[in-house]
Amino acid sequence: MILHIIDDEKFLVSAITLFETIYPGENVFLVGTDKKGFNNYEDLKELTKIVFKKVNTDEYIHEYLNFTKTANLVLFHNVYKTYKLKLLNKYSIDVETAWFFWGAELYGLNPFYNALLPKTKKAYFKSLPLKVYLKKAILSNIKKYYYWGIFKKILKQNKLKFTLTNIAEDIDLLEHYANCKTKRGWFTYYTFNQTSNLHINNEAKRDVLIGNSSSETNNHLDAFHLIKDKNIADKKIYIPLNYGDERYKDLVVKQAATIFKEQARPITEFLSIEAYTSIIRSCSVLIMNHKRQQAFNTIMMALANGCKVFMREENTIYKTLKREGFIVFSIDKDINNKSAFKALMIEEQHHNLKLIKENYSKNNVLSRIKGELEEILNE
Repeated sequence: MILHIIDDEKFLVSAITLFETIYPGENVFLVGTDKKGFNNYEDLKELTKIVFKKVNTDEYIHEYLNFTKTANLVLFHNVYKTYKLKLLNKYSIDVETAWFFWGAELYGLNPFYNALLPKTKKAYFKSLPLKVYLKKAILSNIKKYYYWGIFKKILKQNKLKFTLTNIAEDIDLLEHYANCKTKRGWFTYYTFNQTSNLHINNEAKRDVLIGNSSSETNNHLDAFHLIKDKNIADKKIYIPLNYGDERYKDLVVKQAATIFKEQARPITEFLSIEAYTSIIRSCSVLIMNHKRQQAFNTIMMALANGCKVFMREENTIYKTLKREGFIVFSIDKDINNKSAFKALMIEEQHHNLKLIKENYSKNNVLSRIKGELEEILNE
């Protein structure tokens, strides 16, 4: 039996479906919730065992320790949530363990990592009320130091034996900051499943999309100043801001209106996947100005639909995609080229789509994950 330590979040259904496809009937999902109510997922309960428990309670701990007695493997779906760190720090279990590295464990917990660029950082902190600023600038850092220490201790005690991600460069960075080695494996939630015709053409590609959310780690303001004097007067500037920090969203909307005037198209309401895909398809260029790894699914959606994607070279997704052979572009070096805002050539679009099918098709991803888990279980 595989025990999944997982949260009641939007990815839960896809995670359950993925693992029940690989190991049908052999999974137990211990779903941590910090809300009074939760989704029942009655249809999925017919497929597998799902147990909802409120985190940081004796009842949750009892279920966790009880399930680990009969599990062959315990899989933690991220460990940046503090209740998971407390659990791992306090209890030792006699079973193989692995965790899916989301990125927040390194970029969110780590007090020594700065994900913000100068213009965004200055304007964002200036916009905050004093109480909120003190909480973010001081209290959150104190909390980071505490939980980063616990996380490093857990890694060094080998309580999380295998680190799984498709972004190996994240593990390189983690080992640098945590000063320890970990056994590596491959995992991703992302699968390419072509359900509609992809637009591999340049006829409708003219606009620009910046970022993926209203999180300050998008560094929108720095991106705005980077492109404001480029030859983009005929382009719409789409800015997805429909989830994240409300104060930051307001700041970005105002700055975008000031700089781009009527070209600015902030997306502040939730869209259907069809509507969002339609916007992606209208864009020749996506600019992801994150220093840290973020927005992988959006980036892959853009590449599958023939868009030219710009990222910072320090971003580990950029390094991963370059290593895998994708045609992606550097904000640091390529954004000032005269052809920067021209669409990819048709053959370049087909090249990226071919790599996505080879590396991230559903069958290939499921097969690779199963192979990784078999190695762990047989060690």
